Amino acid sequence: MANNPLTPRAVASNTELALISGPELLIGKHVTLERLTQNHFSDLYGNVGSHNDLWTWWPDGPFSTAPDFVRMLNALLRIGNLAIYAILLHSGPHQGKAVGCAFAQSKEPLTNRVSEIGVLFGPRLQRTRPATEVLFLLCRLLFEKLNYRRMAWKCDSLNLASRRAAQRYGLVYEGTFRQAQIVKGRNRDTCWYSMIDSEWPMCKKVYEKWLEDGNFDEHQRQRSRMEEIRESLR
Repeated sequence: MANNPLTPRAVASNTELALISGPELLIGKHVTLERLTQNHFSDLYGNVGSHNDLWTWWPDGPFSTAPDFVRMLNALLRIGNLAIYAILLHSGPHQGKAVGCAFAQSKEPLTNRVSEIGVLFGPRLQRTRPATEVLFLLCRLLFEKLNYRRMAWKCDSLNLASRRAAQRYGLVYEGTFRQAQIVKGRNRDTCWYSMIDSEWPMCKKVYEKWLEDGNFDEHQRQRSRMEEIRESLR
């Protein structure tokens, strides 16, 4: 008998809690995610904060000076239940340098086991293999170690690059909140995407298969897109 979509699904235990991210040290093959500290601020300004085009869709920025950028980072660090990771590359001319940030926020109450993520990739990270590994490491942490049921991603409806990225990473489009905010003097409609715990096992297989060395040629160009891999595994 088919499941009735109006029938609530049971949860293993309503008393289970999600855990708040540390943030833990997350080490992949191509990147390390570590707790954001002042030691990263200089690298992040050069690789992220000083690039004006990265701030089109953010409520803050662009930043004309490093101190302005640092004030924004310090304000983020004061937000409760928000884990901020500096993203460090393992190889290349910027090895060991912070080239982006990743965010994981626990939503109250923790009994709901709901989280929200965000990323801020500098040019040296955008559209790269390490960038996809960042999402893989975050998802694995939230679903496998911190006991979350839902991971949300939201973005400005006009930010087509972010919307395409969410779909590529396997998140499901849920809808658009119209006139959700006023950002830089204009209405912002916000698109919501999510991944839930029952979807993670398949998404994990897609991430792992796409990240394999055999999926890249000698010029580090992908042989199969994530969408193609996802379709082949269904």
